[in-house]
Amino acid sequence: MSVFNSPKIDKLRLIYKKKDVSYEKRYEIHRRLKNRFPKSTTSPKAGYILHTFTPTKMVRRGADNGHNLQMPPEKLLYNVLNQITLKKPDTQDKIHDSIIHVTKDILLSFPVIDAIDYFSKLPYSYLEPEFVQSDGDPSLYLHYHYSPDTTGNMTFVIKFYDKCAEYYRQHKTYECQLYEPLAPEEIALVENAYSKEKNTLNLEPLNILRIEIEYHETQKILPIVKVLDSDAEMLSLTLILESLKAGKFYDALEKIFNNTLKKYVFSASETLESATAELSNIRKLACECLLNNPEYYQYKAVAGELGLTNQFSELDYIVRKVIPDSVIYQELQNALFNTTMKESIGVVIWSIRTCKSCSSIDLKHFILIYEVYIWDDS
Repeated sequence: MSVFNSPKIDKLRLIYKKKDVSYEKRYEIHRRLKNRFPKSTTSPKAGYILHTFTPTKMVRRGADNGHNLQMPPEKLLYNVLNQITLKKPDTQDKIHDSIIHVTKDILLSFPVIDAIDYFSKLPYSYLEPEFVQSDGDPSLYLHYHYSPDTTGNMTFVIKFYDKCAEYYRQHKTYECQLYEPLAPEEIALVENAYSKEKNTLNLEPLNILRIEIEYHETQKILPIVKVLDSDAEMLSLTLILESLKAGKFYDALEKIFNNTLKKYVFSASETLESATAELSNIRKLACECLLNNPEYYQYKAVAGELGLTNQFSELDYIVRKVIPDSVIYQELQNALFNTTMKESIGVVIWSIRTCKSCSSIDLKHFILIYEVYIWDDS
């Protein structure tokens, strides 16, 4: 299976009621799960049994390479899950999925930290960015607003982080023994970083951004369910097995993963000119000050302190519709969706911005727009 730009399942949690599955069957499921997924966990919770594991870390071909860079083929995952759950439909019908983490690894032409830093400063319609340091490696979390007391209960998070740095931290080496050989098109991308003879990938010279989307609980998983079966209401193990057998499960994950990013991260669809066509000159100036500005959240905070939240929101709504004039944004969008900026909005884009990015002194100028009551300056 592909390493780059293909969906991978980084976490899957199967759950069922204790009373629905006998102790003997529960023990056998746990034993078989441990055999194929050594790092899996089994735990009881309020009358339920929870099996949590990482499908990418399946032991295959007699080897436990311990990495999550390649998914097993759908047929193999189907056979393994079917065997683990005893090949018994009556047992499988009682099991469903309650957590699924879907990831993609994107090879970039620039350092991953540049992408993390850039996307941490963009405005988002629904989510809040949070810059996180994990064992010294920076990550970006996009999530709904929450109080510190409910951090552990978040049911939906989009994460950006450096996969190469994480791999080195976990394995103390950059050399990754792959499960399957790279496809020719992937070899062309990584060039000498791949050894065909040893089937190893040297991650050290590569810039690999991992995007991970965590879907927790039925409501967040439901879009995946509806792609597979419009009449189903939960991601049952039976539905997973049927979809894997038919070769449709990974395609469904790809579709929902991409749709999620388009909704929450890559939702912009207009040029600055078209988005501000009906605005007065002073509002256009304010929008230009905000667009692609690394101090966007500082502007937002100052506007709030001055009691200008509503006015800022009006401009913010417009700016969020504008496609950023950024190589980082465009490269990642093109890699994820195999599209160009021209195709994404259906028009020829000659120029997205009409001025250079504002410097820090523009914060003062931006606030002066509000101080002088000349909204309608036409």
